[in-house]
Amino acid sequence: MTDRFLTIDELAEALGGLGRASIYRHIKALPGFPQPVKVGAATRFRQSEVQAYIRGDCLTSKGVL
Repeated sequence: MTDRFLTIDELAEALGGLGRASIYRHIKALPGFPQPVKVGAATRFRQSEVQAYIRGDCLTSKGVL
């Protein structure tokens, strides 16, 4: 299965309307938060990582909880 790449606006929507500035703060500050991937000049986020973050999988797998 091929992972879909989300734009920052799609990521914001998936996270309940979180603002762009908040997303970039979370990238730096929160362990397990989906990290950006450069696709050419564009910044995208792996859908599988976003879904795992929403489910809480990344928190338990990284030993944060």
